[in-house]
Formats: sequence, C-alpha cells, structure tokens
Amino acid sequence: MHINKFILILFLISFIFIAGCNINKQVECIKDSDCLTGGCSGQVCTTKENAANIITTCEYREEYGCLRFTSCGCVNNKCLWRENKEYTDCLNK
Repeated sequence: MHINKFILILFLISFIFIAGCNINKQVECIKDSDCLTGGCSGQVCTTKENAANIITTCEYREEYGCLRFTSCGCVNNKCLWRENKEYTDCLNK
C-alpha cells in the first residue's frame, strides 16, 4: 500500500512540475492578424499591441528590402517573420 501512495505522490509532483513549465510559455498570438510590423523601417514583427510602441533607429539596411518576400505572422504562438526560400535567398545575396 505504501508503494502505491509513493507512486501517486510522485505522479502528482511530476504533473505539477510539467504544468508549471507550460505556464511560463508566453503566448503572443493565436492567429496572423494578432501580429503587425513596427519600427521606423517596418523591420520588427511584433504583437498588435506593441507595434505602435516600438522605437528603432531610422536607418535603412539592405536586408530590410528582403522583408517583401516574407510576412509577419503568428508562428508557434510568437509574432515572427516567416522564413521561406525567397526570403533566405535574398538575405544571402
């Protein structure tokens, strides 16, 4: 009987630990429309709420031109630029 209680307690502790790890996972977005671009050159992909508050230097870098080949969207609950072949080819030039 003591072994069953030990296994139950161990299971509960493991469950609480695993559940606690998932609580810290930040969910920025659920769908693409939750994300927008920000920054002086539109180079930052962020949440709709943060986009207007993003402050960057107003310089233009060649790689910002490659952003036309990608889109800012929700990837694994984070607002990120979607990588694709056209975008990476442009960056490598």
